[in-house]
Amino acid sequence: MDKLASCNEFALLTFAGLAEVGLQELAVRKDSAYQVERLPNYDFVRCVLVPEDISRLPTLRTVEDVFWLISNPQQVTIKRDLEKLDNLVCSHVLLKGLELKNRLFRPKKPKQPTFNCFVKQDYDRPVHRKEIANRVSTAISATFPKWKNSDPAAIEIWGFYIDQQLHLGFRLSDNRMRYRAQKPVSRRAALRPTIAAALIRTASPHHGERVLDPMCGTGTILSEGVALNTGATFVGGDSDRQAVKLAKQSLNRTNISLQQWDATRLPVDSATIDCIVCNLPFGQQFSTQKDNQDLYPMLIDNWMVRLKAKGRMVLLTADSTTLEYLLQKQNLNWQVAWKVKVLGVWANAYQIFKN
Repeated sequence: MDKLASCNEFALLTFAGLAEVGLQELAVRKDSAYQVERLPNYDFVRCVLVPEDISRLPTLRTVEDVFWLISNPQQVTIKRDLEKLDNLVCSHVLLKGLELKNRLFRPKKPKQPTFNCFVKQDYDRPVHRKEIANRVSTAISATFPKWKNSDPAAIEIWGFYIDQQLHLGFRLSDNRMRYRAQKPVSRRAALRPTIAAALIRTASPHHGERVLDPMCGTGTILSEGVALNTGATFVGGDSDRQAVKLAKQSLNRTNISLQQWDATRLPVDSATIDCIVCNLPFGQQFSTQKDNQDLYPMLIDNWMVRLKAKGRMVLLTADSTTLEYLLQKQNLNWQVAWKVKVLGVWANAYQIFKN
């Protein structure tokens, strides 16, 4: 029998590479059972949770989605295996999932019950993911004929088809979790809030500290910093006038100071910043690796002067070659905290220490 099989088994969906960050945020006990499965762009984390862990699920900010797993993993290797799915989405299972969703995440009550089924997979297999989704949808329709199959839907069953094992989960969260109940930013290379939250948690700002994002874009990192609510002061700016305008709109209820500036010549006094957190140009959309070879030294030189004696930086970039060459050349103390897949590209989160 599966060691993780339990009525209190849940799943966290994070961007690829962030499974451990999500588990640290949830602060699961060291003796808790969990298992990380890998998808092309996501980590799928199965975990057995105690009631106090379950109650914290809606507060997670490094996780894209949360699911209650409705059964043990099902072996699906041939189409005949789909028959076993019919009994998994029975009425008491669907109603329990709905009760959990309503209690934990408090969604708006729909005018009419709607449902849908989605399947993510690790690789193409003989049994197509659409066949799995259709089989589950048909079983739900047979159980609740008045429910309407719709996209988006109030009730979503997601399948995770990994290594020919199908994990079925009742989606408890909705887009409010991954987008913070706001309309997604449509700006190119905009950082997803969950990745920004992971950067802030790695920076670990303390009460009274001054934290700077010198290339803040639309302010996602700053917004996550405020949400962490540690009592730190946040400052940000960007060279793009429109980005600064959008950041001011999204952060209008905060006291964050925002400016348009050149990140290589910051109008910030020396030795006044405790921590810098930034999503650097990856060398793909807004710059090339050749551009970064000129840009990164100017940024790091300028920012180091702004840091206090024991200051630190947390920087995200996919251009690891350029940044690591620079850090080694300047003999700085640094480490890779974690890596994450951003729009199909692996990026590293670097912790850099001035002293």
